[in-house]
Amino acid sequence: MLKKQLFLSLSLSTLLLAGCSTTHYISITPQEDVKAATLSNERVINVTTSTNLTNAVGSIKTGLNERADIFTTNDVKQSVKESVLEGLRKMGFTPDQGVMPAADLQIEITKMSYTTKVETLKTVATLEFELKTTLAAKGQTYKANYGSQKVNEYGTMPYQKAIEDDMNALASQTVNRLLSDPNIIALLK
Repeated sequence: MLKKQLFLSLSLSTLLLAGCSTTHYISITPQEDVKAATLSNERVINVTTSTNLTNAVGSIKTGLNERADIFTTNDVKQSVKESVLEGLRKMGFTPDQGVMPAADLQIEITKMSYTTKVETLKTVATLEFELKTTLAAKGQTYKANYGSQKVNEYGTMPYQKAIEDDMNALASQTVNRLLSDPNIIALLK
């Protein structure tokens, strides 16, 4: 009986040390959080988004040797564009109405990452989301970078939903930084 318990304990330990591997699929859909306002624009506002990033966001390796790769399932460029346009509308702008030439707001998604490092049995995750913008309006060009970072600590593999929620919160913070930039607002008015 003692040999059987010892065998079961060793087998369980081996399974834990071998770890498991999985894949997390998340959808990045930033939510704008701006106050309704009565701003208006004279010119059409043309919003374009681009990125050189792939749908691979990062990977997780925990202290228990659990592993997971993280990929996006949606077009992040499109979801960022929709979020910015919705935020502009809430502020009172009418992006599709006005005179030409249009105010040109170019947004590049430059970073979207989830990286981990193991410290003893604790896993430290660093999440990052960054945007680079160029706004050409009223004969001026304004360039700015917006970024958000979050550090999480945990012992075991986080759930897919938790990763998605954290990445969306970060993307939302970044989009809201862009929308609350007084220089962007001044050039669009």
